[in-house]
Amino acid sequence: MSDAVVVSTVDLTKVFDETITAVDSLNISVRENAIIGFLGPNGSGKTTTIKLLLGLQHPTSGSASVFGMNIAEDSIEIRKRVGYLAQDPRFYEYMTARQTLRFVCRFFYEGPKELIETRINETLDIVGLTGVADRPIKGFSVGERQRLGIAQAYIHAPDLLILDEPAASLDPMGRRDILALLMQLRQKTTILYSTHILSDVQRVSDEVIIINKGKLVTQ
Repeated sequence: MSDAVVVSTVDLTKVFDETITAVDSLNISVRENAIIGFLGPNGSGKTTTIKLLLGLQHPTSGSASVFGMNIAEDSIEIRKRVGYLAQDPRFYEYMTARQTLRFVCRFFYEGPKELIETRINETLDIVGLTGVADRPIKGFSVGERQRLGIAQAYIHAPDLLILDEPAASLDPMGRRDILALLMQLRQKTTILYSTHILSDVQRVSDEVIIINKGKLVTQ
């Protein structure tokens, strides 16, 4: 884990409908090449914080930076270097895992087809989907879908991987596989993942950020 800071927030605040404060003067930091567990009960503001960092929502007040760039001004440049897995990822059910990654690659790569296919094969291998890469996604298990979600987030070798509740809907074996995958990816990128499962955080995280009702409890 490096001392370099990848994510930093200063009094980051998001208020909905002028009455609901989802994120309340949040001050957190994420260091390079760390696995950071972002912990809190459902409704604590984890997903809203993630959407603010990605530029999918705009802060009511306060600020945040990712790679030293302002989330309000440099959102597109930030997203080029970030991989994101939503809490409930959706796919085109008729497509295969390989076709899905090929589709996502079009947003990031403009190179020789052979190099793109090599990257796709490498990513399928990393997430353990090589054996089912050419099956329609509609037949995938919940665990296979989550691993595909991580694959599409990681396909462009991002400097920061943000995962929203990547193991919440899985059984114990599926959660174990996802946590093992996070440990593998930590050699290559910084990982910020939200969860409400304390045991998962204890198993794989270098640091933990705990929030409740939009406020920082501790980091």
